[in-house]
Amino acid sequence: MHNLPSLNAMRCFLIAAEKLSFKAASEALFVTQAAVSHQIKLLEDHLDVKLFERLNREVRLTPEGRALLPYVRSAFESLQQGVAQLQDDPNPDRVKVSVIPSFASAWLAPRMGSFRTRHPEYRVVLNPSSKLEDFSGDTDIALRFGHGQYPNVHTELLMRDTLLAVCVPEMIPEEGATFDWLKQVDLAEDLSFERHPWNAWLTQQGRLLEGYTVNMTIEDARMLIDITLAGGYVGLVRKSLVQPYLVSGKLVKAFEYELPSEYSYYLVAPERYLNRPKVKAFRKWLKHELETSFVPELLDFHGS
Repeated sequence: MHNLPSLNAMRCFLIAAEKLSFKAASEALFVTQAAVSHQIKLLEDHLDVKLFERLNREVRLTPEGRALLPYVRSAFESLQQGVAQLQDDPNPDRVKVSVIPSFASAWLAPRMGSFRTRHPEYRVVLNPSSKLEDFSGDTDIALRFGHGQYPNVHTELLMRDTLLAVCVPEMIPEEGATFDWLKQVDLAEDLSFERHPWNAWLTQQGRLLEGYTVNMTIEDARMLIDITLAGGYVGLVRKSLVQPYLVSGKLVKAFEYELPSEYSYYLVAPERYLNRPKVKAFRKWLKHELETSFVPELLDFHGS
């Protein structure tokens, strides 16, 4: 680090290089043109290379100057982002939420009208993404489905989940669903998180997968629900996503047994973000919605 040139000289170089004018750089930096020229000369002496060609009424970057420019620009952009992270909230009236796509479409998005009614002062931006949020941008809060091992951020367990065997009502025989019946129908499962969920579901009830037909596998929990809704399949789906369809009667539980999921839902955010009024409001609203949607046994909080 001690070999790096001064920050002031680098900033003068950046502005002058972008404007291709020492005069314009001096006006942007509120210093004299001579001061800009002096800082750039100090930088060139430090690096032992010529960065600009000085012409009569203009300056041009040398090949060395063109090579250096993108690195200096990137460095200052990173500095700006880092400083912004430590300053006051730059968007106090906007809540940006990163959330896994399946939970966003099946549960969260349909409820955003409720948040808007309670908090008309905030605009919500939903970012459906499976990418692990590092909060290097302008995201305020993230909702994740995993094991809760998210370093360097506040991680709060919200809700556990279970896997249910569901299908359209007309698939259930008059005498009710049995394991013999289950062998005669097509099974579908989602492999985006769980590993071989039908095998685990059957094993927990003393059954072997042999004799059962899992002929639809997909890595998209929301699409699995759509496939199950279309009929012809018994899907093993997450309770957190299928609950509205069970309430409406569009889908029914074929069996009472629920397999505990390996993963849970977590609220994730940098510790300092938790004091932002908009994050407090969203966090409180989210917990209220979860409490009114799911059985207490799945939740890790009760009115907190």
